[in-house]
Amino acid sequence: MLRELTTREDLEQAAIETKKHVDTIYFHFSIEGYLDDNFPESPVRVFVFPESGQAKYYFMVKDNVYIKPSCMMAHIPGTHFDRNEFMSCIREFRIRSLGSLDSNSAHLVVAKEELVKLYSLTMKKLSCDVRSTDLNLFLFFMNPTQRQKLMEHKDPLLPDGYYFDEIDPLTEGEMVNATWKHAREGDLEQTIAKLARLPSSCVKFDGLPVAFEMIDPAGFFNNQFVFEEHRRRGLGTAVEVALAKKCIRSGMVPYKTVDKRNVVALNASKQSQFWTQWTDEKEEKPMTVVFQEWSNEM
Repeated sequence: MLRELTTREDLEQAAIETKKHVDTIYFHFSIEGYLDDNFPESPVRVFVFPESGQAKYYFMVKDNVYIKPSCMMAHIPGTHFDRNEFMSCIREFRIRSLGSLDSNSAHLVVAKEELVKLYSLTMKKLSCDVRSTDLNLFLFFMNPTQRQKLMEHKDPLLPDGYYFDEIDPLTEGEMVNATWKHAREGDLEQTIAKLARLPSSCVKFDGLPVAFEMIDPAGFFNNQFVFEEHRRRGLGTAVEVALAKKCIRSGMVPYKTVDKRNVVALNASKQSQFWTQWTDEKEEKPMTVVFQEWSNEM
């Protein structure tokens, strides 16, 4: 059975453990944020398997106030992995996080590709009236050396007329949300909350935001955007560097996902001295992270 972590001590220990591994990189920020009440719009529940001893699998549900629940799964590297055992954990996790095994609730699943495939296989055996769409991504993060190097690196020089400034969540949040191609119902309120509570960066021109980036409640860099008429001036890199430095100062490990189809952003991230791509060390190939959206409205 899964064990739900309910005490502060257990959750603090889970945050420490999950911060050690790239496989669980999106767990620790959520747990720490929950303990510190930094983002009450996305409370979390965390489960581990087995009930005692060394944790092998982590599961987390973010019961978001404004958007569909987010369900995250991970396997601790170096521990034995058993497909049938993990699928049994998925079934229990669905019952405990979504209310029933056959729940038709819309939700988002985030995990490496191998685990998401097992989630899909589990779902095929259930009588749920929901369908999935997958967003396949590569994960990049900054290792300790890269974080130190970035902090020693001079900030990018902005072209004349451009300057760094804060985004006003209430007056500019709607504009920011409108640029995000994945925005759904509730995301406007979620975006405003992210801008109000979490690190973000912004470049303005003539008093208006023209480039920006923020992070989401799981710690992922989120919605890097530059308006068309201001592109090819280094503003995307500028807001990313500024955001990464903010995160490092707050004790975060910067990490982001890049759509496999976004060749320009992918090549830039691969060539950057500040980013490391998550790679399967045994097979020496990039790891895929899947954001799998389940809905009955597709």
